Amino acid sequence: MKTKQLICAVIAVSVLAPVIAGAAGALAPATPAAAAPSVAVQTQPEKTEALPSVADVEYVFGLLDLDTDGRIAKEEAKASAPLVKYFGDIDTDSDGTISLSEWSAYFRYSEPRAGA
Repeated sequence: MKTKQLICAVIAVSVLAPVIAGAAGALAPATPAAAAPSVAVQTQPEKTEALPSVADVEYVFGLLDLDTDGRIAKEEAKASAPLVKYFGDIDTDSDGTISLSEWSAYFRYSEPRAGA
């Protein structure tokens, strides 16, 4: 009985030893000699989105200003889920409506207020 256990242990060690050694080698940090040669990587310049044109900004504002009073009220903003989400960022004077100037400034500069 002890012989069978000993044989199983020897087989287990002989099978597992290379696996454990390979795993240990994979986790060890690379030495400078084993490191891959340095290759210069040329990165693409970051693409920046073009700002919307004034005409586009005014056109979309007109679509959302349903009562054509020159302001987008919270009720009108419900037509657009993203507008509801960012309403507070766009309404910089916190009067509960978005004016064309606030709308234009948001899309020309697109920087939300701190804490948003």
